Amino acid sequence: MPYSRVRATLTCAVAALLLCASWGAAAASRALVFAVARLPLSLPIYVAEEQGFFAAEGVAVNVADCDIGRRCLDRMLAGGADLATAAVLPLVRTAMQGRRFAVVATIAAARNDAKLIVRRGTGIDSAAARAGRRVGTFVGTSAHFLLELSLLTAGVDPAKVTLVALEPEDAADALRAGRVDAIAVFEPFAWHAARALGDEAQVISDRRLHVEHWNIVASATLDTSHDAEVQALCRALLRAVRLIEAEPERAQAVLRRRLGLDEPAMAWLWPDIDYGVDLRQSLVHALEEQARWALRAGHAGGAMPNFLTHLRPGPMAAVRPNAVTVVVP
Repeated sequence: MPYSRVRATLTCAVAALLLCASWGAAAASRALVFAVARLPLSLPIYVAEEQGFFAAEGVAVNVADCDIGRRCLDRMLAGGADLATAAVLPLVRTAMQGRRFAVVATIAAARNDAKLIVRRGTGIDSAAARAGRRVGTFVGTSAHFLLELSLLTAGVDPAKVTLVALEPEDAADALRAGRVDAIAVFEPFAWHAARALGDEAQVISDRRLHVEHWNIVASATLDTSHDAEVQALCRALLRAVRLIEAEPERAQAVLRRRLGLDEPAMAWLWPDIDYGVDLRQSLVHALEEQARWALRAGHAGGAMPNFLTHLRPGPMAAVRPNAVTVVVP
């Protein structure tokens, strides 16, 4: 083969290799899109972003706001995000639809996150008094689950309550205008509703009924080939939680800025939330409990999913092994 042809062939080969390498580098450096609900439970993500912990751990993350976890999850499932924050019930409903996702960590647990807000003088002072009333809630969310759980615990058939589907931004106005007799909502919407009603607001809550798990979920396309990025994400969130524990006032300032909250709101919210980064068996129990409820109540059909197939403990176990207590076959 003539020298000129050999040189041309080698030049093309080198160019092709360089092009492939540049494509690979571009793919590796693409920022992960993280759909994050604007809720107090998302604080570790806000802290990690503001303090530069994601960048320090070598992962590029673009935080995309959405109002509640159900919508974050929908965005991820539609291909609009690589990761999402979500509570348990939306994950249950998604698993029962046969759709794929992987929980990589839980970053917060909250008692009393969802509350029933009523107007004083309506006679609704207990779960039993809700029979025959119109109760608004965010259908398919943890607030919906807690509403029915509280009714069942009080011996009230949920069918005796008129359920009104509300959007988060409409909850306070619906109660204030009398379109519903009560609302079952989670934070910070419960705080906003109570503040909007002022002295007319009555809050009915029970910290014993339920612990909400707030989770980070990866899309099916973010497979194990991205484990290094997910590990870096977990390390950044662990750094954020350490800051929250060591400097709570500084962390609260982040939350106030991100959600437009004030000091009274923080006093209302803060005592009920435990921040941490783990993946524990208690999450599996919560998934199974809410799946049984959804099946019994007719909110979902089919068989009980094997939720272990929807967990991905590898990245978290590589970062902090003692924070993982689930056993995935």
